[in-house]
Amino acid sequence: MRFFIACWIAALLPAASLSAQSPVFSQFYAHRPSLNPAYVSAMRGLEITAGYRRQWGQIQDGFQTAFAAAALRSCNLPLGWGAYVSDIHEPFFNYRVQEAGIQAGGFFGSSERWSLHGGFQAGLGQHSVDFARLLFSGQLDPIFGVQGSPAPYFQQDGSRVQSFEVGVGAVLRSSLLLQNNEWPFSLGLAVHQAGGSRDVSFLRLAGSRAPRWTAHGALTLPVSGEFATRTVLYLNALTRLEWESGLQRGTLGLIAQYDAAHFGFLYQFNRQPYTGNDTQALTLTIGADFALGDGADCTLQYGFDGALGGLGQAASGGGHELTATFTFDKTCLFKGKTTRGRTDCYHFAGKGYRGFY
Repeated sequence: MRFFIACWIAALLPAASLSAQSPVFSQFYAHRPSLNPAYVSAMRGLEITAGYRRQWGQIQDGFQTAFAAAALRSCNLPLGWGAYVSDIHEPFFNYRVQEAGIQAGGFFGSSERWSLHGGFQAGLGQHSVDFARLLFSGQLDPIFGVQGSPAPYFQQDGSRVQSFEVGVGAVLRSSLLLQNNEWPFSLGLAVHQAGGSRDVSFLRLAGSRAPRWTAHGALTLPVSGEFATRTVLYLNALTRLEWESGLQRGTLGLIAQYDAAHFGFLYQFNRQPYTGNDTQALTLTIGADFALGDGADCTLQYGFDGALGGLGQAASGGGHELTATFTFDKTCLFKGKTTRGRTDCYHFAGKGYRGFY
């Protein structure tokens, strides 16, 4: 049987393209640099984000994703810079994807009403798998279906494959004036693997990954309170749609935020490229903000994914996700004694507003 599987995999080699799992978080609104590189210019100061995700808890050793990013704005110019690292690991088969890169972006527009952001990123990565365990695809997720490019990736001799990829994105941030209230909103579009994620190692494997398109949006509704006198209750509607070759993934969510705490639900669905069937999951997310001092804040968030399709909740064990964001509003690059030339992107000024990208 093992010999048959090995021969079947070998037969697929000529058609296999370089592929890798992409960092996928249910709480994508808390991982703005991984969602869209344009967000590096939407920070008030220095923002550091870290996240950890574990899924398939009841299947072998599970599937683990770690991501960290830092973004810093310029004091006197409408620019921002960032860096990120990611590590995706499936211990049983030793399937591992590691990547690191840099991001840069800028914006223009009125600081009072709107701002338009653009960004760019470039990353280097390496991919490996233990072929002795006969893994032929690292892409199957029993909760959400197939993740990343549907093409299989493996390396027979155990060598690590190095790759290079680029991404671009744009985000519009503004607000609507309805019922004497401001309704903040954002719309964005990003393309990762825009030039294809290609093998740049000595192996020179043929092929490249398909571009991954991501469209996202958010709209915030203040439902109680007065901006000038007390904290307001906000409802945040979020959406994300992704396309990568045959993969289609979507998320719809509603998060209620009051003062320093928020709570919400996200419905996620995938279209499976191989079977044509859909898988769904319902995510429960909670979070809280903490002040660390003058101009410094921390946001902690936890999410749990319950499977509605695929292998089901009992078989997969669902997914657990923890994110932390540290914000330092008064930190910026090239700080001087003068504010000449300084610009600031649009930020909703409502009292107690947490903001979801």
